[in-house]
Amino acid sequence: MEIELLIVIFAAVFIDLTLGELPVSIHPVVWMGKSITKIRNFLTNTGKNKKRLSGFLMTLIILITFNLLIIMILYISSFNNIIYLAVVSIILSTTFAIKSLIKSVLEVYSSLNIDLDKARIFVSYLVSRKTSQLSLEGVVSAAIETLTENITDSIISPLFYIFLCGSVGTLLIITMGDNVIYPFLNFLGLSGLRSSDFHFPLLFGVMAGVSFRVVNTLDAMVGYKDPQNIDIGWFPARLDDVINYIPARATGLLIIISALLMGLNYKSSWQVMLADARKTPSPNSGYPMAAAAGALDIQLIKPNVYILGRPKNGLTPEMIKKAVKLTMITVVIFLLIIFAIPILIIVF
Repeated sequence: MEIELLIVIFAAVFIDLTLGELPVSIHPVVWMGKSITKIRNFLTNTGKNKKRLSGFLMTLIILITFNLLIIMILYISSFNNIIYLAVVSIILSTTFAIKSLIKSVLEVYSSLNIDLDKARIFVSYLVSRKTSQLSLEGVVSAAIETLTENITDSIISPLFYIFLCGSVGTLLIITMGDNVIYPFLNFLGLSGLRSSDFHFPLLFGVMAGVSFRVVNTLDAMVGYKDPQNIDIGWFPARLDDVINYIPARATGLLIIISALLMGLNYKSSWQVMLADARKTPSPNSGYPMAAAAGALDIQLIKPNVYILGRPKNGLTPEMIKKAVKLTMITVVIFLLIIFAIPILIIVF
């Protein structure tokens, strides 16, 4: 089962890197966004968006809805092992975004060499701040900030929970067999199936990835402190902080290791992360951003919000390319760790 988990993770990463995102019409995250919009509009129209309980219920409803949908899809495809693995891989590929993240940031880099106004437009798709008056340095900073922050949100966190929960599912099957699964199967009216028929470790991994993406999408859409969202967005925002707590700090450490391998300033990366990571409003986003700022010896600035790092090097367009390379090495190291853990367990 652990081998199957590694196979689908590898396949999902391959799909993301080669094919990119699914069409908008069938992309789960797009449907999550539509669901969130409809529920938020309903709660706003009824005046219930001013209650934190509404945010909790909205989160619960969307989590249950999309997980049940995933269970149904995987149940339908479970008649054939190859088809099942293919479907799992495709679904998993929608829970993270390596290619689209790097591509969007490189578009900012490419446009900076042609037209600053065009670069401002491209970076406006990535950040919430106003970009129409940003200087070249401001555009570079914004691009690197969103890139390094999203190493956690868009890549490390979903893969971390897919692997963790899939591994827990494997452990449960090994230690308890179908006894741990039968109550769940009976609840779903699938008592005729065994855990091996349903590939439960894979199911656990998929549900973890989808659940993370639900929470992260909720945070991105309603996790603000404006009058419309401050109450309804409180629960998903706090939940997003909790589930990203470990991955964000792990990402910071991985960036430091990547800086060492790249010959960048890994000592500064460690020092800046310790000194500046808590300066951001989010309890998590500062760790990868500060580690990257230290590694590149640059200063990342969001006006009136935070300043991360030391301005030893200037914020030139080339810094975006270095940040992209740093990101790619960080992701590769993380994937190597994921694939190495089962091998080490078997050996020792």
